Amino acid sequence: MSLDAQALFALLPAVYRTRDAGEGGPLQALFEVIASQSAIVEENIEQLYDDQFIETCMPWVIPYLGDLLGYRPVFQTAAGTDSRAEVANTIGYRRRKGTPIALQQVAADVSGQAVVVVEEFRRLITTQSLRLPRPHHAVCVDLRRGALVDDLADLAFDRSNHTLDVRRIAPRLREPPVPDPAPLDIGLHGPGRFNIPDVAVHLWRCRPWQVEQAPAFAVDARRFKFHPIGLDIPLFSLPPVDPQPFSRMHTRLDVPQPIRRGEFRRRPADFYGQSLMLYADGVAVPVASVCCANLADSATGAWCTVAPGMIAIDPELGRIQFAADLAPPRVLRLTYSYGFPAAIGGGPYDRTAALGATVPTQLPADADFFALVGTPACPDLAAAVAKWNQVPPGATGIIVLPAFERHAIDLTGARGIVLPPASTLAIASGVELAPSGSREVAWNHAWASLVGDIEVTGVTPSSSPESAAPPAGQLILNGLLVAGQLAFRGGSVVAQLSDLTLVPGLGAPCPGLSPPRPSLLIDSDATLCLSRCICGPVAASAAANVRVCDSIVDAGSPYGVAYAGTDGQAAGADLHIEDSTVIGRVRMRTLRLASNTIFFARLGRHDPWPAALWCSRSQAGCVRFCSLPGQSVTPRRYACLPPDEAGTDLFSPSFITLRYGHPAYALLSGDVPMAVWKGADNGSQIGVYHQIQETEAVANVQIRTAEYLPALLEAGVFLHPARVLRRPLPPPFGYYGSPYGCGHDHDDDEPGGLPGIGASLL
Repeated sequence: MSLDAQALFALLPAVYRTRDAGEGGPLQALFEVIASQSAIVEENIEQLYDDQFIETCMPWVIPYLGDLLGYRPVFQTAAGTDSRAEVANTIGYRRRKGTPIALQQVAADVSGQAVVVVEEFRRLITTQSLRLPRPHHAVCVDLRRGALVDDLADLAFDRSNHTLDVRRIAPRLREPPVPDPAPLDIGLHGPGRFNIPDVAVHLWRCRPWQVEQAPAFAVDARRFKFHPIGLDIPLFSLPPVDPQPFSRMHTRLDVPQPIRRGEFRRRPADFYGQSLMLYADGVAVPVASVCCANLADSATGAWCTVAPGMIAIDPELGRIQFAADLAPPRVLRLTYSYGFPAAIGGGPYDRTAALGATVPTQLPADADFFALVGTPACPDLAAAVAKWNQVPPGATGIIVLPAFERHAIDLTGARGIVLPPASTLAIASGVELAPSGSREVAWNHAWASLVGDIEVTGVTPSSSPESAAPPAGQLILNGLLVAGQLAFRGGSVVAQLSDLTLVPGLGAPCPGLSPPRPSLLIDSDATLCLSRCICGPVAASAAANVRVCDSIVDAGSPYGVAYAGTDGQAAGADLHIEDSTVIGRVRMRTLRLASNTIFFARLGRHDPWPAALWCSRSQAGCVRFCSLPGQSVTPRRYACLPPDEAGTDLFSPSFITLRYGHPAYALLSGDVPMAVWKGADNGSQIGVYHQIQETEAVANVQIRTAEYLPALLEAGVFLHPARVLRRPLPPPFGYYGSPYGCGHDHDDDEPGGLPGIGASLL
């Protein structure tokens, strides 16, 4: 039984306690020290008991417990801090060794991703025998069964039967060169799938992120969209949490993937209420009032005709339409899930650790200024900023944007943000946990949207020969989606942008192209840091300093300008970039460090730039473990791709899509070279998704699958998604957009390759 200082001190005779009180209590202070050390020893003794069990042991004990079972460690991934789950289930794996449920459980534990294991020999067309009829092995597909036909395109859940494919499903046995230009798919699986010894392991790369009670984007009185700024996005199913390991084999509802129209039409109750929900004027819409429809744009701009009394939802486009006989709601709120591979950009994920590490002493209780937008004191963001601008210099402040609300703003000119010297202002999305005035905020389940421009003006401190100049003002933006331009002007400012989205390509007449202005404009000597951000083109003056980590900088096209000076042509600010993906041409004065970064850029025909990646001062800085365009002027390089000019096309990265809003945005495709997939300094993939350690997760699955497969069987790993999405090339638009289109090449026979009227006829 633990004893505190008071209990220990009470055990002394009263004479000693009385004498100690007369001398100021030194003995009582000694007992407080003894009690604190006793508590440490007692806690250590209790932990020694807990360390005997895998569920409660310390992380450093896990390898020792695993060694008792003969456990062989694999790569540690970002999905989990240790291998606790795998060690805990090791005995269960071995008891069920060779069964599909064991393969499914071990693959899920070592990868942290949704997994489905399919025995492909169960999908073979077989010759029927009267001794053993197999009606589920039918030769022909029943086209009248809509569910079966819809599943044909889904590799993991295709229930149709196939003829024998004698090609192997296992990866090819080969001696890879260094660097390896072979496509990723060759290292994951072979060309065959349907054979007696074949087992397919399917991994889902995107995670579902749930948005709760968010306002719908109104197209008109009866038409709405799920995305906060009106983009077309697919809605994802939200898988349930497995109650315990080895409980059951996974089905379609257990994996996070886009909801198809066919399955939503047949089984609306499987998704509505679980993965998405509508609230009209505060009342939940019942599933009986919801139907599925194709709400794509027609030639006249209309969507479709909805059945009377119904509300149509298009899960593939993220659209809603009310029937003509229904009264449109005054307020429509939505709960839904969208998909994305990582926690970057604005999103509803937990940002407590990141925001606390940025400003550990100011959020929110110790701030001099605190404002919650949407309250009577600060009805909108402009009112909160106006109050902040009246705060004396040297103060700290925070402005909280609640939950998933959308705000139309115009914080430019006199309404802009002013940062005096030694002042700190944080603007972040959060959820108030207690009644107003308590300043208890959770930085989770919140994702505010700002539609409009923001201008930040730094105040130059008055110089004094007697004292040192105060530090520059600091701005922190976190957990926001900004559909507009963020500009820095005036004096020095230190800006930290984290978990932020500056929507790329907003306002362009052609999808995927950036507008003729940058998303981020730095017209001062500001110091800027982007961490886990998605951003459009950056225009930074040479006096500024920019650091980019775990982010995407997207010009909308490899031919556009992603990073340059304020005029889009001159050299931009000194750049430090790590673990990021840059889409578009880059020009800076000094590239101090580039590490584990993809620069996907190309020169157009008659381009005035000598290189797609152009560093004015190549004698300073370093570029290491990066994927570079063929035309690059950089500082000294180390272990970069391509290794020489001749291998530019051979080692060029390949993406599933570069369209912002798609779940697989900037995600490496299945035909990406293995050198890019394993080209980072730690053997992981190069680019922004280096942080999720997907390469290590897939390697873990390959290692463990081979260990637990039945004899004479072989397996292949299939990623979802992995195929490149093709779309037509947009026409030219703007300097920051693409002068020659968005294609992978600019050959003369490609649409958009030749500018001018009638070029497509040549």
